[in-house]
Amino acid sequence: MTAARASLRIALVAEDYYPQLGGVPEHVHHLALELNRRGHAATIVTSRMRGPQRDASFVRRVGTSVVLYANGGVSRITVGWRLTRRLTELFQAGRFDVVHIHGGLAPTFGLLAPLAAWRAGIPVVATFHSWFPRSAGYRVLKRPLQRMLDRHAALIAVSEPVVAAMSRYFRGAWEIVPNGVDVGYFQPNGRRPGDALTRGPRLLFLARLEPRNGLSTVLDAMPRILERFPAAELTVAGDGPWRGYYERRARSLGPRVRFLGRVFGDRPLHYGTADLYLCPTTRASFGVTLLEAMACGTPLVVSDNVGFRAVLGDGTEAAIVPNDDPAVWADTTIALIEDPGRRDAMSRAGLAKAARFAWPRIADQTLAIYQRILA
Repeated sequence: MTAARASLRIALVAEDYYPQLGGVPEHVHHLALELNRRGHAATIVTSRMRGPQRDASFVRRVGTSVVLYANGGVSRITVGWRLTRRLTELFQAGRFDVVHIHGGLAPTFGLLAPLAAWRAGIPVVATFHSWFPRSAGYRVLKRPLQRMLDRHAALIAVSEPVVAAMSRYFRGAWEIVPNGVDVGYFQPNGRRPGDALTRGPRLLFLARLEPRNGLSTVLDAMPRILERFPAAELTVAGDGPWRGYYERRARSLGPRVRFLGRVFGDRPLHYGTADLYLCPTTRASFGVTLLEAMACGTPLVVSDNVGFRAVLGDGTEAAIVPNDDPAVWADTTIALIEDPGRRDAMSRAGLAKAARFAWPRIADQTLAIYQRILA
């Protein structure tokens, strides 16, 4: 049997994983599913989190996850006794061929897991998921972190903006493997472009409720939208520590705004029954929810940031509007509601774009990297 066909044992290490929701958990989980479906043995290594956790058989948890609130968002670090040693023992016991870290250089696993893998004699691949304008930590620790990166067998970024952000501080042979979408799970469900005018417009916001995801912009745009379309409805899907604040802000809009709380398994239903998905996130490295919405045939109105531009390109599938400008968001939303033909064209373009990010394609790219470094 050739090396390219041999079954591989892969550890996918992630600070963020279920029950936390987001781009990294989705990427890691679906990559593991696709690798295992092909006969490889992928194990997800993450930390214990608060609340019930019904894990798949291929998940291992080490240490305890602690939530940090900073820069208008949520991040996690893992704490625990002798984490590096415990990771080393886990990697050795699993006899892994590759340790693939998602969130390279990020505390805690992004720094400790490479050390553990090298102690176990296993090559390290790291995927970087975050875009940022600047990093004081990278500037101060540039030299030791560069030495760590130099030992990695491969460096992956999910988008060109991530490469640009990392390249401000570090050199490396960066490869781009984007996030993916399950096009078998996220599918259109029958909502037609004309329904917005005959049944009333349905608008969707789906994201973690934190300031950088921009729900305030949509709430401030709603009075203008409701003035033109009194039957319009905004569904807010997501949860977080700022939920109470946003609910108070939405009280003046009455029943036209519904807060669903945390959603997961029913996301295709929410995307598919919306006439427009509104995504005013001000800072992003990619845009997994954009792919999910497009796979459901839902047109998009999105904020103008480098991560979304990396996914959308010329914006055929979406209307790209300035950040934090409720009047423009309202006018753009109204214009699209009034133009079913344009929304139909956006929907078809979105379906075609999502197909390019289907998980089998992403797994092919990732496996090619594994097989190259193991050759």
